[in-house]
Amino acid sequence: MQEPALPRHTVAPPAPADLKHVRCERALDAQYWSQRLGASRQELEDAIEQVGHNIGAVIAYLDRHRDHAA
Repeated sequence: MQEPALPRHTVAPPAPADLKHVRCERALDAQYWSQRLGASRQELEDAIEQVGHNIGAVIAYLDRHRDHAA
């Protein structure tokens, strides 16, 4: 008798070397930031285009954007 398969857990992508700047050029970095900030890659790219790569500025932009979308 075969044992039931265990559910697969999503493995978090590795953290980028620079945690002070949001970058989406590499797929794994984009995935990390998407998971960490709860935003799509497109939302991250829009934020970066508007405010640059600084993590604080990106978070503030995303927070403001979410407030207006609600």
